Amino acid sequence: MAEFFIWVSEASPWLWLALGIMLIAVEILAPSFIMIWPGLAAVGMAVLAWLAPGFSGQALIAIFAALSIALLFGGRALMARVEQDEPQTTLNARGKSLIGREAKVLSVSGSQGKVEIDGVQWPTTWETHAPEEGQHVTVTDAAGVNLRAIVNNS
Repeated sequence: MAEFFIWVSEASPWLWLALGIMLIAVEILAPSFIMIWPGLAAVGMAVLAWLAPGFSGQALIAIFAALSIALLFGGRALMARVEQDEPQTTLNARGKSLIGREAKVLSVSGSQGKVEIDGVQWPTTWETHAPEEGQHVTVTDAAGVNLRAIVNNS
């Protein structure tokens, strides 16, 4: 084990850079946002080994581990914040874009039926009592292509 730490302490900064590039390449091949952080830590270690040579092998491994963990938690927190700030899109959830819209009832069969919005028919479940055909309802929720609607009071 002592030989390993001696080898690490005598290793070139290029070794750390190669390790960083390898870990980042693994991340590119299998995107999971896990390997990128130790890869960036290894690149940081290359800079540290170049600017401040002379650390012991144990110190270099400890700094690498601490930097990897710090980047992992910091990077995850940053990604969560960026993901949270992104506007939610209804591009692949067309039914969600219909919430709040008024629809014309085409058919009623118990607590379910069909409504029409902009010339497109949608299967619908009534939240309260079933409306009559031709009546207008308001879409309150959507699960895939199935809408939920409530009868307008007008």
